[in-house]
Amino acid sequence: MALTNLPQQLLRDLHEKMFLIRAVEERIKVEYASRRIRGPVHLSIGQEAAAVGVLHACRQSDVCVSTHRNHAHYLAKGGSLAGMVDELFGLDTGCCKGYGGSMHLMDLNANLILSSAILAGSIPIASGIAFALKNEGTKRVCIGFLGDGATDEGVFFETLNLAALMKLPLLFVVENNAISTMTTFSKRQAVPDVVGKAERFGVRGMTVDGNDVLSVYHAAQDILQGMRQTHEPFVLETVTDRLCAHVGPIVYPSGIGADDTLQSRWMREPMLILNEKLRSEFPDQLDASLARERNLRESVDQVFIRGAQRFDADALRLQLPAAPPAQDVRRV
Repeated sequence: MALTNLPQQLLRDLHEKMFLIRAVEERIKVEYASRRIRGPVHLSIGQEAAAVGVLHACRQSDVCVSTHRNHAHYLAKGGSLAGMVDELFGLDTGCCKGYGGSMHLMDLNANLILSSAILAGSIPIASGIAFALKNEGTKRVCIGFLGDGATDEGVFFETLNLAALMKLPLLFVVENNAISTMTTFSKRQAVPDVVGKAERFGVRGMTVDGNDVLSVYHAAQDILQGMRQTHEPFVLETVTDRLCAHVGPIVYPSGIGADDTLQSRWMREPMLILNEKLRSEFPDQLDASLARERNLRESVDQVFIRGAQRFDADALRLQLPAAPPAQDVRRV
């Protein structure tokens, strides 16, 4: 579909949300290096299109659960930027009062119920949420994000079976970057076919280009519309690239996967794909687009500056719960 046939506001919204996520992630890299952010962070750079495409197609009332790599999902679902940044700095004004950190972001106002640091840990919880939504008798859907690494786990197949058996309104969004930590998909699974395996359980599925936000958006829009009528699960596989290492801000190493050059991955990254389309079809709007990017980056920087000014490493340590006094069982 030509971009000229799409609403201008939709294109602006998709572009701004993706750029917001990228700007936040790039600022996290700076703060992480300064040690104002403690604990592991799993960046979403290169995977923004899957989060933005799916969550822009859903309703605010739909419920989302996420993974350890949750920054893009949190922001795309409408989570508070200040709440996220304060959480990363360990502040009591964070979205989890400073106790959760990067891997446990949540915002109940945005209906992002939880993020699980455990591999595949959010999948069975998503099925429970979907069951509750079904019993409500509404057309709300639960959207559960997972990576290709989570499809190695037995609970993925158990949940597929349960969702099919009970006809749960659960959309599994598999962000397939073809690598789990440092092990490629083909070296982990004898049959690396996510959608095919889901279909064995009677769950319909689709694979899309996870680096093209418009492809993801249109696919998710059609899928969610159908799910609200059928009340049945669906698997959407978004084929994408992780442009940083598994954890931390370091650059993704070369020599991983079938395509082992970092440059080739950056040549198909989501922001580049969308920007090239926008500049090709709307060259007269380039200046306005760049101005929006500058304003967004400045806004992000200000939120991080305010959070960094309140960061206190000593106070962060004091937040840890003290161990209970040892009990002498001989006196009980």
